[in-house]
Parts: sequence; C-alpha cells; structure tokens
Amino acid sequence: MSYTKKYTFAPLPQTNRGEAVKLSADPKGKTFLYTNGKSVFIRDIENPALATEYAEHTARVTVARYSPSGFYIASGDINGNIRIWDTVNEEHILKSTIQPISGRISDLAWDSESKRIIAVGEGKERFGHAFMFDSLSSTGEITGHSKVVNHVSIRQQRPFRAVTCADDMSVVFYHGVPFKYQKTIRDHTRFVNAVEFSPNGDYFVSVGADGKIFLYDGKTGDKIDEFTEGGHTGSIFSVAWSPDSTQFLTSAADCTAKIWDVSSKSVVQTFTMNSAPNAVDNQQVGNLWQGDHLLSVSLSGEINYLDKNSGTISRSIDGHTKAITALAVSSDDTLFTGSYDGRVYAWNYGSAGDKTMAVHMEGDGHSNQVTSIAIKNNTLISAGMDDTVRQGATTDKKYNGKIVTTGSLPRSLATSADNSITVVATGDNMQVYDADMKKIGQEDTASSVVDVQSNGKRVFTSDGQNNIRVLDNDNGKLTLNKEIVHGAGNVTVLASHPELNILAVGDNGGRIYLYDVESGETVNQKWVFHSGRITALDWSTCGCFLVSSSVDTNIYVWNKDKPFKKVAIKNAHVDVVNSVRFLHKTEQLTIASVGQDAAVRIWEIQKPE
Repeated sequence: MSYTKKYTFAPLPQTNRGEAVKLSADPKGKTFLYTNGKSVFIRDIENPALATEYAEHTARVTVARYSPSGFYIASGDINGNIRIWDTVNEEHILKSTIQPISGRISDLAWDSESKRIIAVGEGKERFGHAFMFDSLSSTGEITGHSKVVNHVSIRQQRPFRAVTCADDMSVVFYHGVPFKYQKTIRDHTRFVNAVEFSPNGDYFVSVGADGKIFLYDGKTGDKIDEFTEGGHTGSIFSVAWSPDSTQFLTSAADCTAKIWDVSSKSVVQTFTMNSAPNAVDNQQVGNLWQGDHLLSVSLSGEINYLDKNSGTISRSIDGHTKAITALAVSSDDTLFTGSYDGRVYAWNYGSAGDKTMAVHMEGDGHSNQVTSIAIKNNTLISAGMDDTVRQGATTDKKYNGKIVTTGSLPRSLATSADNSITVVATGDNMQVYDADMKKIGQEDTASSVVDVQSNGKRVFTSDGQNNIRVLDNDNGKLTLNKEIVHGAGNVTVLASHPELNILAVGDNGGRIYLYDVESGETVNQKWVFHSGRITALDWSTCGCFLVSSSVDTNIYVWNKDKPFKKVAIKNAHVDVVNSVRFLHKTEQLTIASVGQDAAVRIWEIQKPE
C-alpha cells in the first residue's frame, strides 16, 4: 500500500497581543504566506482552502518573506536562525541558512534584485544584519537602534535605501549598497511598529503604538507630512501599500483597518471588525495588499478580506491557531476538530472537497482544551479541561446548551453506534449518560481511556496502567466481565472493532495489540513500529484496516487480514500527531489527521490488490 497527501487545511496565523503579524505575498499574486508554530503556511489567495506547509525549522517561526523573483522564501525563527529555501520544488530545497543575530528575528526584507536580505530583531550584540542570500557575506551594517527592531523595508529602486523601526521610538534611515546608517528620525512618541516603502520608491510610511502615521521622502528620508484626520484611536500594527503607490492600508488595535489616500492625506475607507464576541479578538494586527486583494488579520487569527469599494468584509477565514487535540468524523465526512484553546470547528470535507473551510461551532463552547470528541446520529459530544461535557448538533454546527459537569478532568469519552449511551472516563470514575445527557450510571474506578462496543453492550476501559477492564452494560449499570492484562506497557488508546469481538490496544511504548474480547487472548502483537506513545486508533468502516497515530509524528495504516502489510506516513505533522480518523464515504481509503501544528490533513491510501 502507498499513500498520497491530498490536502492540508492550514491554521490561522499565530498571534500574540501587542505584536504585529507579518504577511507576505507571492510576486505573481497567486499565494500569500504567514507563520504558525514551527511552520510556514502558503495559501492560495483566491481559494485559501488550498495550502502547503514548510516545516523544517526547529523553533517557532516568526516571519517569512517571498523574494521579488518569487523563486525563494526566507524565514526566521525565535532563535535567530534564517532559512532560505526554494518555492519551485515540492520538497522546498534549502539554499542556505544563517544566524545573523542571537535572538528572535522580527522581520526580513529582500532587495529588488533578490540578492540581498536585511534581517532585524532582538539580538545581544546587534539588532540587525544585511547579507547576500547566496554567499551570506555582509552587505552593510544595521545600526542606530538601542532596543528590539520591529520592522524593516528596502526601497526597490536604485539608489537603494533601507528603513527600520524599533521599540526605542525611532526610525532609522540607511543608504546602500552597502547599507550604512544615514540618520535617526524621532517623530513617534511610543513604539514604532512598522515602516514600508511605496512600490514606486517615492515614499515610505511609518506607524506606531501612538496611533500616528508619518509620510517620508523615499530617497532622502525627509518628513513630508503627518496623517491626522480620521486617524486610529489605538496602536497601529501594520501598513501595506497599494500596487500603484497612491494609497496604503493600516490595521490597528481599535478594531479597524483604514485605507489612506496619499495625495489628500485623508481616510478613503474604514473597515470595522465586529464579528467576534470578544472586542480584544477584533484588534487588527497585520495586513496585506496584493493586487485587488486587501487582507487584515485579527488578534484571534481570523483573516478578513476587505472590499475597498463597499467598506465591508467580503469574507473571513476562520480556523485554529493552537494545537488541535481532538478529532471526530460524522457520517457525511464532516470533520470536527477541537484545540488547545477550547475552540471547536467543523470542516465540510464531504461536500466541499478542495474548498473546505473551517466553520466555528456556535453556542456555549469550552473554555479550555478539548480532550475528546465523539459523533453519533448528528449529535456531537465533546469533553474539555474545563471539566465539562457538552452536546451539540452536527447539522447546524451549534452547541445546544446541554452541559454536564463531570467533577474532575474528563480524559476520554466514547459513544455507542446508536448514541444510546455515552461513557466519560475521568480521573475519579467512569460516568454513563443517555442520549439526552442524563446520567444513568457511574463506576467508581479511575479511568484514563474508554471505548464502547458498537452495540453498546460492552464498555472497555483502562486506568492508564497495563490492565484493561471489560464491563457489561445494562442500561447504564456496569458490571465487570473480565480483566485483560496488557503486559507490554501502559495503555493509552482503546478501539473496539465495529463488527468482531476484537479490541485494539495502543500503549505508551508505541505498540499495538489486538485482543479477542471473549477469551482475553492476544490475536496480533506484531504491530510495534511506532517509537513513541500511541495517541489514537481508529477502525475503517469495513473493519479491515486500523489506523494509528503517535507522538513520533508518524501515522500507520494496518491490514487486519495481512498483518505484515502496512502504510507508513512519516512526519505527518510537526512534533506530534494527536489524532487520526477514517473517512466513510470516499471511494479511496481516506484518513484525516490533526496535530501540534494546528493543521488538518487528508491522506488517500492505495488499497492492496
């Protein structure tokens, strides 16, 4: 068997309060990119559902920029490392790597010849460095600042000029090449967050935490004017020029984005963001102007497409920003994902295909990490670290208000195929609920993992050690049938076969055993190729295949009838694969996976002959 990675559904940009988000556009106008975690995500600007990921950094990536040629991308991380890699090959072959400063990279800028790069950020010996992208030799000195540098821009015409801004409330202007300090500009009264040359090189503009906007001559660095009429009432985090250099877009903490006209020095259009219930989430912290597309990023990570003619939001791209920790698939192949920050989203893969986008579950959701999600008969049940289990409808993507307080951390949950019972495993006990979330039973034994036989007659559980308890269910009353001792390691996952009396068991050593439930004997103990804790197991609808995920970043698809036949998907996600599930209605054997990189991936498996 072989596999194909069909889609990557990207997370939103990673945001931090008080920091700007850097977006960069493909010079051809087809894609844009940003960072989240250790990855750089490249998304189609017309159809953002289409995305690819670059995941070769070993630390959190802070910025990535296309070269003007479009053939290379430079990306920097919190450790001061910059990787320069090509965009032509799917493998994104590494061109060179450098550590220009000893701390976080805040921003990068290419010159118009795609030869030179200026990197700025938070260093110990210096706050910036200019170098050749291929030989890495120095092309000047970035001096004049006394605190972390936030942004850099290079004039794209000769004679080259460069400008930087910093937390020391100053803007520094450089002549080049080589780049040399020319003068310091101190017009702002608070942190300066962004500076940007116009595409024609005639101007550059600076914006800061004082809400002020200044326009300068692109060749001399002399101040032309300040934009005051109709200005922002909060910190301005980002600025982007129109392609014709007549207007620019600003995004600010007052939850607005504004288009400014250079000739009249006034606001042309104001966009007000009010979609999120929390006003802080609507702060605008990043933007991009690429062709006819104007994008502004909210502190929640949401990407807003702005219609400059009507002054409205034409569309908003939602999704996860934190690690996805739970996954379930409905009967129509809609994916439901829960994350570290309590968000739950639906992905209509079954009907949308390559246009699949995230839809937020409305209603009273979780306030902390989602630990488990189960779906049966159009009902979604989720458990979270807020010590609650919540119920919702998969059809209208909304929680219905049924909330159960578990009394202790719900570590796992499972439902029967007919949704007659839901069993929740907690650190203190195991709780049984009916279809209306009414508690009908409790077994006072600490449990960490649980699964339910498809007919609801049996419940399988473990306390995280090496014993598995098989319990008979009689309308919520659980009676011990037998105990199976799993001598290989501590049990982390259980998965009951959809038709046969077989139980799949995964442990913290990366081993997967199959047990006969009636006899308690081992059916298969040959699946031992994972090198770390098993995080999820799932049987295909036909019961012929089992898929597993692990903290080793790998996914395996196993053949029950041919135990030595397997598919290995190496490095499926950055750091950890948290969950994996089979889809139901696809012609090919298809699986969905989620992980620490906050991405959702769809894989097609070629069935054996």
